Amino acid sequence: MSRKSRTLRLRLIEGQIGEVAYQLTKVHFAQFQESGAQWRPEVNVFQCASCFRICVALAGVSDENVEIEVGPGRLRISGHREAPEPLNQPEQAFAAARKPVRVVAMEIDHGKFERDLEIPDGYDYTRVTTEWDNGLFWIRMPRIANA
Repeated sequence: MSRKSRTLRLRLIEGQIGEVAYQLTKVHFAQFQESGAQWRPEVNVFQCASCFRICVALAGVSDENVEIEVGPGRLRISGHREAPEPLNQPEQAFAAARKPVRVVAMEIDHGKFERDLEIPDGYDYTRVTTEWDNGLFWIRMPRIANA
């Protein structure tokens, strides 16, 4: 192997190692929310024989930070989620470990949220019930008896 081909091969290997190092250390940033922007929680909606059920993904949201408004043919879910970050966690023995040096990724939506849903006719919006289950907020609206 000639000296020139060894040099080219070493440069190629060096470039590949550099690419691997870059891929291992690069930082991926999600787009940050603008101040005042709202996010939309994900929902699953089920039309059952006896009720209309809505499952809203609200992990990290406390029940006092959620409001629902219902009326004929509509339901609005709104509220607020604090940014999930170490500084919002309870005191721990290693307080210094709670202070981030830099944000590497921030993909969990936070701040104000709102979601509007259409409700079909035949459901009693005056008898809505709610419950929490593992970060999921369930809303139940019974069917009107003679509908």
